[in-house]
Amino acid sequence: MGSIRKMKRDQQPKPKVNYQLDLKLTESLIFNRGFDAGAKEQRESDIECLVGLLEGLEEWPGIGEVTAAKIREHFLNKFGR
Repeated sequence: MGSIRKMKRDQQPKPKVNYQLDLKLTESLIFNRGFDAGAKEQRESDIECLVGLLEGLEEWPGIGEVTAAKIREHFLNKFGR
């Protein structure tokens, strides 16, 4: 009897797991994954819209080929490269 009692006493206590913390961490990881996916979709949509605007610059009144080339170069330097 004494040996069982001694074995139980010498055992290392099991670490207590905080399930609330694990749940919050899991929720935040899921949220971040969804947020990142949404941000990626938004960036792609914005780029498509911007490309559409930059393609038809010469059709706007007052913008010629030289000005359109300057505007495109500015946007490529700022966002594209």
